[in-house]
Amino acid sequence: MKDKIAGYSIFLSSLAVLGAYWTFTVWGLVDWNSETSFLTNQITIILIAAPILLGLLVILAIAAWIGWTMARTPPPAPIDLEDFESVEETEEKAEK
Repeated sequence: MKDKIAGYSIFLSSLAVLGAYWTFTVWGLVDWNSETSFLTNQITIILIAAPILLGLLVILAIAAWIGWTMARTPPPAPIDLEDFESVEETEEKAEK
């Protein structure tokens, strides 16, 4: 149950950060006002923000995928230690 909660938390927080970053990046680029020149501030910001945005998208998509996988994967069955032989039992069988 803790794995599912952790998985959904990672998944939802990744989506929230992804949505906020995307919204504010696009919003900031659309509302950017600058003087006209060969290389405007808007182009500079796009050149800086695009790789950062793509890197963040990849990292958060991987984090969302890991969270989703953790949340949707059932926990492993508990191991029953009675099914395994102890070291002493194995040595006794080897001596006989």
